[in-house]
Amino acid sequence: MRNLALTLARNLEIVERERGPFKVKCLVCKEPDDLFWDLILWADWFESNERARLSYLLDKLIKPLDPEALMYFSAMMTYGANDDSPFLRSLLTIQRNFDQGLYATSWHDEIVQIRSTMPRATLIVPLGHRLIEATEAASEAKMTAAAAR
Repeated sequence: MRNLALTLARNLEIVERERGPFKVKCLVCKEPDDLFWDLILWADWFESNERARLSYLLDKLIKPLDPEALMYFSAMMTYGANDDSPFLRSLLTIQRNFDQGLYATSWHDEIVQIRSTMPRATLIVPLGHRLIEATEAASEAKMTAAAAR
């Protein structure tokens, strides 16, 4: 799971530099014990041509995943500028709160997992810059500690 989240987060940064920001970019699973995660993406810049949108995102996000990461990946759901729902607005709020450091979060395998009461997403992993920064800082600390031994 860690490899999936970090690879997607890094690839999403590249896509954002090319195309623009995502409103929501996260992994969700329906059951806490579920191994399979759905990628949820919501962006105003998504093309109305869903086939072109998915083709671009598959090339940039999914094809670079290694077999270990793919083992945990279930589906990718994309939402454009005209999409709106309580589910998307809740994910947007969670992502913004996470980016501002407002959650006492649960860390599993160095990845933040936010619990929710939404039936479609009982666990949420925001794929923002804080995820990459926190994980890289933790990895650096481990390497420094190992080198000091």
